[in-house]
Amino acid sequence: DGLRHRASGPGLSHRRNGRPGDQVRKSPGWLRGRRRRLHLVRHEGAEGDAMSKDGLNDANWDADCEAAFQVALPPTWEFRDRSWGSPVVWRAFPEAVSAEINALKRRGQRRGNISLGNTELVVDLQDMVAEPIDQYAVPRSLRTSMRHPQVNKASLKQFYAKYCEAVPPADHPAGPDGVAGEKFLELFQDLEVDPSCDVAALALSAACNASEMGVFRRREFICGCAVLEVDNLNDLRKKMPELRAGVLQGKALPEVYAYTFGVALEAPSKVLPLEEAQQYWALLLPEWPLREEFCEWAGKHMRGKAISRDLWMMVLKLATEVPADLSTYDENPAWPVVFDEFVEYYREKRGA
Repeated sequence: DGLRHRASGPGLSHRRNGRPGDQVRKSPGWLRGRRRRLHLVRHEGAEGDAMSKDGLNDANWDADCEAAFQVALPPTWEFRDRSWGSPVVWRAFPEAVSAEINALKRRGQRRGNISLGNTELVVDLQDMVAEPIDQYAVPRSLRTSMRHPQVNKASLKQFYAKYCEAVPPADHPAGPDGVAGEKFLELFQDLEVDPSCDVAALALSAACNASEMGVFRRREFICGCAVLEVDNLNDLRKKMPELRAGVLQGKALPEVYAYTFGVALEAPSKVLPLEEAQQYWALLLPEWPLREEFCEWAGKHMRGKAISRDLWMMVLKLATEVPADLSTYDENPAWPVVFDEFVEYYREKRGA
């Protein structure tokens, strides 16, 4: 499914045809399918709902909040020299280095290598020490600095309880329950957002880091609220314009755009049907001057093909880095063949 560049063609696999330039009438993901899961949720009955509510006891809720808070606001890491006589001054690692250490911790690794400037360090997360590869360099002690979101756990629990229901499987790492099905639609109705055509819905899903389209599991819901620092419906409703503007004005677009591809996939597929990709482009790239032209061309010339992650991300690059007249297109030799073909078609059509 990887992107083949000019020498070997676009490398897109078959799924189904798309309709060029469609506006999103029905969300390609939010309201689609998952019928079997929704059927199971709706027929678990009172016993399933009771089981879900029991899981909202204070101990479980506090544990879920702490786990979700760490995802929403990962800890920053600090270090100090361990040499004798050195001042006890803790200094923060750069954000990128903290992210590397957090990634090691999430993977369950005890040790791993990181770079701090020109120094290579071996981090030991059990002994909380970072040892330079240079044997004469001074080792450093490590500690974390936790950040806590400005949310009230009790208020957040009350907010979540209004919309949650049991969502199988019960042993899902993000929680045995979530906001799904009719409750999902009810939440967005209360937020005054139409999830079928408002990019704010995708932006909220990205903030939650939801793993499935149309579902916010317990820890995902908590994570999203922690990122936005809201713990009730009114405050979350007030955040919707900000989420929408963040995507449409470009600040949050790269993150939400990249997230959308992964959450829109139906396992085990690793490619997105062209029709759905076109609908998401209409949602995420409404101001791209060439979007409708590109979608119309793709509908005719990419029939029976699907969109890989690499091609999906290259569309964003084309839309945001190349002017509408395509005057700078040839400056990047890494464009895929399918773009070459579109640009050739476009220039011929315009008489360039």
